[in-house]
This record gives sequence, C-alpha cells and structure tokens, in this order.
Amino acid sequence: MCTVVELSHDMRVPLTSIVGNLEMLEDELHAHPDPVIATLLARTMRASDRLERMLDHRMEVEPVAVGRTLVEVDVCAVARQLAADASPLMELARARLEIGWLPSVQADPDDVYSILQNLLTNAVKFTQAGVEPRVSISARQVPGGWRISVTDNGIGIPAAHRLDVFTLFTRADPCVEGHGIGLGTVARTVYSLGGRVGAEDAPGGGAEVWFELRASPAAGRTSARTSGE
Repeated sequence: MCTVVELSHDMRVPLTSIVGNLEMLEDELHAHPDPVIATLLARTMRASDRLERMLDHRMEVEPVAVGRTLVEVDVCAVARQLAADASPLMELARARLEIGWLPSVQADPDDVYSILQNLLTNAVKFTQAGVEPRVSISARQVPGGWRISVTDNGIGIPAAHRLDVFTLFTRADPCVEGHGIGLGTVARTVYSLGGRVGAEDAPGGGAEVWFELRASPAAGRTSARTSGE
C-alpha cells in the first residue's frame, strides 16, 4: 500500500491539470461574464487551493502532533465557509444545517475544514428513509480545550462499530455507498492535531460525532450562526 507522501505526490498530476483548466475558465469568464458561473468557479478554485496546501503539508511530513506549527482557528468562520461551499449538496439532499456558537482552537484551518466537511458529508449520507436530514454543529468546553460535535437525525452508528468507523475502509452500514474513508480521515487528522475523536447516540436518534482540540490562548466568543434554512 502506498504511503500518504506517495499518494500526495501522485495526486499532484491531476491537480495541476485541474488548476490549469480553472485558470483558463477564469480567463474565459472575464471575456464573457456570468455571475452564476463566477460563483461556482470561485468555490472550485478555493477547493483546489485548499487541496494543494493539504498535499504540500502531507508531503513534508507524516501528520504528527509533535513539532507542528498550529495557529488560532475560528471554527465558526470555517463552518460558515463550509456551509456556503456545501449549499448545493444540502439543497440536493433537502438538508438543513444549523451552526451554533463555536470557539477558536489551536489547529490548522485547512485541517479543521477537512474534518467538518467529512463529518457533514457523512451526516447527510446516513439518513433515515423519508426523513429530511437535519445536521447541527455545536461546541462545549472540556478540560484543556473544546469538543466540537456534528449531530444528525440519521440512522446512527451501532455501539459495536463506534471505534471501528474511525479506521480507514471501515463502514458502519455496508448498504450505504462509500469506501469507509471519511471518518478514518477525520480521526487521522484530529490525531495529527493532538486531539481526540468519538461517536455516540444523538438525543432523539441519530449520531453525534465529535472531536476535541486544544483551546486557543486568545480564544474569544464568536456569534452564533444558523444557515441552510
């Protein structure tokens, strides 16, 4: 099995092609302006920039908590950006995303985005038949930091699988399409930041998947936000 560094290197070839095509589309857009296409292009370019930064980081070292340079990350701002980027997915799934008060933590902004993106995608995927997905992102203080929870009203995670799902290529429900990579990626990224992950039943049904990260020394409260209504 190839290492993360090898995989990051191999992914650079198609990424370079994607970025090149996006730049050509941007030039074409200047000649023929279209606000809808401009919005979609901007989202795609942000995603490609984020992916490039993540690949650069993975090629430098295998993620470990020791020696990493972490910064203050406003989780609320990251969640808002994710809500904007994920709006087409949420509309297609007829899903609602609620973002409560969220803190600032010591982390990497791209890593926090990746964690929340995987948890949101997972929550929307594992829904109950005939029930419109409802997902919320919230936080509470724990010793030394913050617990960020992504809670849904889906099918939940059986107690017997709540540790296994954080292993790559493991799926709690084999009937749901996927490769079992999302939660494994979340765990690996959180561990690289020196944090913890876990899953439990959500009040009223569904799953609560959480991760804990160290508090930012200069953490200040940010305003609550509800989106996707």
